[in-house]
Amino acid sequence: MGNLFKLAELYNTDKKMADHGYVLMYENLLEEKRLTAKRILEVGFGSGASVKMWLDYFVNAEVYCIEYFDKEYTDVWKSPSTEIQELNVVRGDSTKEDTWRGLPEDFDVIIDDGSHFPQHQIATFLNGFKHLKSRGLYFIEDTHCSFEEIYGNTDMIYKWVFDMIIKQQTPGRNYGGNFYQFRNAIDGIAKEIYSYSFYKSVIVFEKA
Repeated sequence: MGNLFKLAELYNTDKKMADHGYVLMYENLLEEKRLTAKRILEVGFGSGASVKMWLDYFVNAEVYCIEYFDKEYTDVWKSPSTEIQELNVVRGDSTKEDTWRGLPEDFDVIIDDGSHFPQHQIATFLNGFKHLKSRGLYFIEDTHCSFEEIYGNTDMIYKWVFDMIIKQQTPGRNYGGNFYQFRNAIDGIAKEIYSYSFYKSVIVFEKA
């Protein structure tokens, strides 16, 4: 197994194989960016395990984290220290545009492991995707939570994604299937998405 697997175990992040198992996906998708990535950001500090893992994994990158510091931070995570060397902590609500103001606009990777409410994941994406560089990757984790009662028991996040996919396809009706002729006819942020990938409990977007 690659170094990311070892780091996930070392810092005991729930991304490790024994928990969510996300490290397998991340190892496959991020290995080629490990040495070249300049900036990455994770939404949600939690215990701090994940950002410590990313700091060690992306050896040449600046690592940022947005944390709301609400009741979950104090009651669930017991207010862990964010004083981690070389970590840039941004205090604020990721669903609010003001929180993103002043942040770099060339992140190689953005990971949303913050609020698992689908409406918050969508709002965070609409803010954060603008700060992703071309061919950068944006991850929304824990999409299975949408189907739990506490998070609304809804397929909202998937309907939203597939609505964007449909918006990308429908202008092609009158262009003979030539995507490049009708790209400018696509409305909204769908125009900026190059590809979508679906994993268990994770949606990945690649920026055009």
